Amino acid sequence: MRKRQMLTWITAAALGMSLLSGCSAGSKSAETAGSTENSAQSTSDTKKSGDGGLTVVREAVMSNNLDQWLAIVGTEKGFFEDEGIKLEVTEFAAGINTVDAIVTGQADIGDLADYAAVNRIGNTQDKTNLRILFRLAQGTGSSLYVNPDKVKDLSDLADQGFLTLPGTAWDYWNAVTYEKAGIPEDQQNLVRVDSSQAALAVMTTGQGVAFWAGGVDAKKLEEAGMKALVSMDEIGLYTDQYLISSTEYLAQNPETVESFVKAVKTTQEWVEENTDEAAGILENKLKVPKQQFIDKFENYKMDLDFPEEAVEHFDGIKAWALENGKFAKDYDLKDFTDLTAIKKLYPDKVAE
Repeated sequence: MRKRQMLTWITAAALGMSLLSGCSAGSKSAETAGSTENSAQSTSDTKKSGDGGLTVVREAVMSNNLDQWLAIVGTEKGFFEDEGIKLEVTEFAAGINTVDAIVTGQADIGDLADYAAVNRIGNTQDKTNLRILFRLAQGTGSSLYVNPDKVKDLSDLADQGFLTLPGTAWDYWNAVTYEKAGIPEDQQNLVRVDSSQAALAVMTTGQGVAFWAGGVDAKKLEEAGMKALVSMDEIGLYTDQYLISSTEYLAQNPETVESFVKAVKTTQEWVEENTDEAAGILENKLKVPKQQFIDKFENYKMDLDFPEEAVEHFDGIKAWALENGKFAKDYDLKDFTDLTAIKKLYPDKVAE
């Protein structure tokens, strides 16, 4: 099985490039980083003044994800500029890539989903400079898309290719799905791909039969004849998204971080009150029908917080990951958060 999975990984990368090139192209390109967590240089020499004395903040976002949408809308409406920030955005395929950009000094702030954060911290806990700033949102918008000719029920996933992006939330979602389906480990066939775009290619060529997807990715799967089998709500899943930074950047730029936090909060509140207009802005910028954004926003509970509920959610995933050998030893989440900004600005949003 190991050999077959590795071959599928390579094929997925090739297919993703040949069939779906351009699906995740951003407005600014950036290389993903290496593996050494403390390789980031001091960010004080990379921060510069933008037009009109604005402070540049480099944000790494996930393609077709809430953090990207908020960055676009907040910039278009001038909310970041109002806080003295010139936001420079670089788009990546997954949250784990945004982390790489941060630890190598290519970005100041980025987005990371719960399982990816649990796993990354767990495997680099003795050397990482990453810190969680706040929870951006809870999301339940993905559904399990399947090849309807091969999967009618969750139990049909046994021995068939179930796509995952290693080290990301997909690993956890798939594990919970297998558990719900009662499929033993020796009948689990995880097919590893390097991006959601590659997953779409593998699904459409028949090398995989199931993939958790939402938003634009879900639409493309539907257009290719795939069907939604179950939603995250139906299987008891949801995903917390966090914004993260490095210890160096946080120590050197406390006022800028506060300004960034306020701009994100203002953007969230405006989007909730003006979802149709926000979707129109995104349609214009990303060339995707605005109804898709309207539908997706409904699946997010946006906030800017880190309450006890968020701690318990993180610790629950961490316990699962530790039990399943994803990293060698336990750790305390408090050692890898820096909630200074939101404690100061919104103290009622943080666990005691």
